[in-house]
Amino acid sequence: MIGASKISNDMANCWDMLPRVSRSFSLAIKVLPQPMADQMMLSYIIYRVIDTIEDCPSPQKKELFGGFVSLLSQKSVDMAQVGKMRARMLAEIECTYEKELLQNLPAITRAYYSLPKGARASIIKWGKVMAEGMYEFQNRPIRTFADQDRYSYYVAGVVGYLFNDLLYHNRIITQKTRKELQVYAKKFGLALQKVNILRDVASDIPSRRYYWPKKVLEKHSLDYEALLKKENRQMAMKVLNEEIENALEYLYSGMRYIISLPQNALKVRMFCLIPLFMAIESYVKCINNSDVFDVGSKVKISRVQVHEIVAKCALWGTSNERLVSWFLETISKANPSLAKNEQAKMLLAVNKISA
Repeated sequence: MIGASKISNDMANCWDMLPRVSRSFSLAIKVLPQPMADQMMLSYIIYRVIDTIEDCPSPQKKELFGGFVSLLSQKSVDMAQVGKMRARMLAEIECTYEKELLQNLPAITRAYYSLPKGARASIIKWGKVMAEGMYEFQNRPIRTFADQDRYSYYVAGVVGYLFNDLLYHNRIITQKTRKELQVYAKKFGLALQKVNILRDVASDIPSRRYYWPKKVLEKHSLDYEALLKKENRQMAMKVLNEEIENALEYLYSGMRYIISLPQNALKVRMFCLIPLFMAIESYVKCINNSDVFDVGSKVKISRVQVHEIVAKCALWGTSNERLVSWFLETISKANPSLAKNEQAKMLLAVNKISA
């Protein structure tokens, strides 16, 4: 039996690691009510361990995925098994800041096993789907947008499902609402990943991470290497436009997910709103922006914008009308035609939900 003080120290250690793993998500997770904040924080850290395994060049990747999932699938924590897994990961995985995660695997595992059974079941359920999906794409190229959707589901859509589950386990939504939100929960996760794929192409390709659909590049007589060359900017911008168009529907679905959440659950809504509007602002910056293809520069929003987003989320988080107005205004300021066709449907959705 692990003492309460030990668990408290482990949880604090995990919270301390979170901003070094993801500064943006740490902002959002911290606004969640307890105990959901602890549950989501540990989920994110556990999924980053899975992501670290995906990025490593080890030929034993399948065994690493399986071993880590097995570690979190027991009825109770097995510290001897944790120690062996920690040693193996540190020996086989080359990493930078992620090394802190692997070194602290005992604390992460103990904190995870202190969570309620229902929360643990959902975390490992979707973690297993994530690991299996990531392994599937080790030797499977992303040729079409359908492939990109499938990959994005494994790495981010499952997080939308997990969040939905945790809302239910913590009695924030009913079983009926949980089922109604499933479609939008998945697309909410995909929206965030689609923008990451869009924004990070200039750093992903040199690292041999190929997430833009190969078939779309070929349609414009390009391959991954040629996409980033300055002499190919005209054709590359056509590919960018297709990526922009494809991502838009997921941003709308992400917004639909949020306005369908209980209106009085401000902290829960803020958790979703902060990363979504950070993604939307990044998305807007990518539109008609050739800097997306410049290696060494990254399209990103400023700290001032981040602070503004957090403040607006707190101020308007319980008002569907204000949120939708903000959403449509943000999308429209870069390209007014993008939001025009969807505006009526979005406003109709607000009226229906508010009725």
